Amino acid sequence: MLTRQGATRLIEAEFTRLSNIDIDFPDRTTVYPVVYRPTELFMAEKTVATLLSKTLEHTPKYSGKPDQDADEWLKDLIATFRMADITGSQALKIISTFLEGHAKQWFTENIATFESWDVFKTEFLHTYSSPTAKQLASNRLRTRQQRYDEAVIEYYTDVMKLCKLVDPNMTDASKLDHLYHGLKSSLIKEVLRQAPSTPSEFLEQARKEENLDRLVTTSIQQTNDNDTLAMNYSNTSLYRPTHSAESMHYQNSPNMYSGGYSANVYSTRPTYTRFHHQPSSRYPPPAQQSSFNALRFQPRPLRCYLCHKLGHFARDCRSAKNY
Repeated sequence: MLTRQGATRLIEAEFTRLSNIDIDFPDRTTVYPVVYRPTELFMAEKTVATLLSKTLEHTPKYSGKPDQDADEWLKDLIATFRMADITGSQALKIISTFLEGHAKQWFTENIATFESWDVFKTEFLHTYSSPTAKQLASNRLRTRQQRYDEAVIEYYTDVMKLCKLVDPNMTDASKLDHLYHGLKSSLIKEVLRQAPSTPSEFLEQARKEENLDRLVTTSIQQTNDNDTLAMNYSNTSLYRPTHSAESMHYQNSPNMYSGGYSANVYSTRPTYTRFHHQPSSRYPPPAQQSSFNALRFQPRPLRCYLCHKLGHFARDCRSAKNY
């Protein structure tokens, strides 16, 4: 039988045994901590990975044709690699999948010389970069004009891109000259008044003036539309028949019917009421106007011509069914 003292001795012995166990891990053992990651984080990472995969899949391939700009293509490809966190060694391994035609053949024949990603970029631009690209960019920059329906941000981005192609070290003063040269006439006056000193300030002021110009144009357009609607309504009302009280009174006046009778236009059938007035007056005298109006608006009572009773027509007469 286990007594209280025996149970105490067993507990102390077990405690001593457990305390003597060595729980130190050897140095070669790697401990992986358990980190809790919410489901939303997994979904976000999966979405980003899917978008990057689609971007890489739809990246255009370079074939070395004259209509392709090697500098722009390589710049866009590097930006895509940077978004996908692709290192230089990884980019060198997969670059062949983005080449086709003569460009892929050139890469295969010279793959031994591409010791690194930087070497590949240098050799690629040296081989396929157009010597006339700078001259073409300069010609476009001199003739670049902002289109009527073109936003300021689109015009600014294109001009700054051409400036970088022509001269990567171009000063802000030269860039501003090119920006002013092609800006729309409706914006250039107010932008010059603000005197921006950098291209970024130019963009800020030009966008403000663009928003104000768009607001004014919209207000003027709405005003013109309202005036057009009002004019159309006015023109339509000229052909609309008028039923004023005076015209209705005149239609029921003795000038319209001989013998001093007036037509009751409000009843189901036209009825006529007799009134007395001076032949020379157009309207009844003031003393008779109230009685005239009262008689004028009295509806004619319904009378059946079969049974000669009031309140129904002959088609609804119950006496007729007895015949």
